[in-house]
Amino acid sequence: MPPTVREATEADVPALAAIRSREWQTEDYWNVRIFSYLFGDSSPRRLLSGRTAFVAAENSTILGFVAGHLTNRFDCHGELEWINVIPEKRGQGIVGQLIERMAAWFVGQNAVRICIDPDEPARSLCAKFGATSLNRHWMVWEDSRQMLARATEINRKNLGA
Repeated sequence: MPPTVREATEADVPALAAIRSREWQTEDYWNVRIFSYLFGDSSPRRLLSGRTAFVAAENSTILGFVAGHLTNRFDCHGELEWINVIPEKRGQGIVGQLIERMAAWFVGQNAVRICIDPDEPARSLCAKFGATSLNRHWMVWEDSRQMLARATEINRKNLGA
């Protein structure tokens, strides 16, 4: 059974920080950074009103999360800020569920062009979901509706539907 994907809450921040800190920095660092990002104390460059995060959870255990916001950076309408799945659950389709949920949020916000600054290992994952190269570091989905359709297609295939 696939995990439940729901909107993140303030109570989820420590679990999200623990997930991010497995790859870089400390839990304390990420607790402050994620809380500030989600609840408005800090703003990414060119942020417009609107940001959110979703978690994938199995029972009460958070397996991964995605966060994004509205922006006008690089002539985009939205930016996918973070996407992480715990290593022991990677390859099980969770990232697809998270991208699908985030893409649906962008579509609902009328945010068409979506940017991401993925690390090198994540570039191929983003490409799998339809992102193309914008410049040396950044990638872009030109249409969030296509991003959503691609994620939905991949998720159906992964779930055998």
